[in-house]
Amino acid sequence: MKKIVGIIVISLVIVSLALTACAKPAPTPSPSPAPAPAPAPAPAQPAQPIKWTFQAAFPAGDPWYEDAVEIIKKRIMPAAGGRLVIDIFPAGAVVPDTQEADSLRTGTLDYAYTANGYNKHLNPAFPLFDQMAGGLSTTQLYYWLQAYGGNELAEAEYAKFDIKYLCCQLGPPEDFAYTKGIELKTLDDVKKLKMRTAGVGGEIMQKLGASTVFLPGGELYESMQRGVINSFEYSGAASFLDMHFNEVVSHLYISYSRAPSDSNVMLVSMKSWNALPDDLKSIVLWIQRGAQQLTWERTIPRNGAALQKIKEYGIKVERLPKEIEDAVIATAQAYFDAEVAKYGPNSLYAKVVKSMREFKVLCEAQGVF
Repeated sequence: MKKIVGIIVISLVIVSLALTACAKPAPTPSPSPAPAPAPAPAPAQPAQPIKWTFQAAFPAGDPWYEDAVEIIKKRIMPAAGGRLVIDIFPAGAVVPDTQEADSLRTGTLDYAYTANGYNKHLNPAFPLFDQMAGGLSTTQLYYWLQAYGGNELAEAEYAKFDIKYLCCQLGPPEDFAYTKGIELKTLDDVKKLKMRTAGVGGEIMQKLGASTVFLPGGELYESMQRGVINSFEYSGAASFLDMHFNEVVSHLYISYSRAPSDSNVMLVSMKSWNALPDDLKSIVLWIQRGAQQLTWERTIPRNGAALQKIKEYGIKVERLPKEIEDAVIATAQAYFDAEVAKYGPNSLYAKVVKSMREFKVLCEAQGVF
């Protein structure tokens, strides 16, 4: 019996050990390695700058040109932060001078500074935005553009030719005429003029008997020297001296009857304009408009100093005789009335003439001249 019990006990021990061995936990697996971090994204490459080609209708050294260069180089491009790069050229460097507006339309230029008077072939009213004989002074023109719808009229009309109008750059009134060997005393003397002039002022002078021709500013010195012309108008005394016209002129006649204001125009190809992001459009437009008085502000003291030097050179400086001045204003009034009748009451021409005349009366009633 004891033997049997012993066998049973030994068997139970063996079974217990076997069960214990079977219940032994499985070994803990080794941890998996942590996944490698994802590579950092490559830094975004800066966008390529937009590049424009700019040409002015004025030669290097002319204050009109130099001031335009300053506005672009020192104001617009720095504000654009390298995103708009503008290559700047003087008259004739890329396209023939005075053809800047047409070159915007063909895509040869992106940006241009020219005269509205050079764009008469696009619309006969454009020269009025520069100057209207017997019309608005520079002060009055500035506020007409800003506050009486002038900018809106220009912008809408230029857009028809795929051109974005930015603003007119204003300058002081133009001197009436520089002559060589010609004295203006009576209306009969006007008939002796072989005069370089442009726009409406030129047509008025023709009606008074002058022989007129248009020449770019860069050709005036040689043309006077050779006798191709014996008189011209070209901005004011500062431009006159900067371009050394004192060497080929004997008389300067001052009157604001033919050109009581003076301005030129900043234009952009509509295709180039539309390609700009909105923030760059704002930079270009509002810096340009904010600087539209720059040449005017600088030229007033420059013209004053230059006028004194002109006298020191021995050039005779005189007011235009009243007989000629009155004739210019009367002829201009009749001319504009006839042009309005020709183009019709709904034309841009009629709208500009009517608006300018209204605004002149409004200004002068308040003492704004």
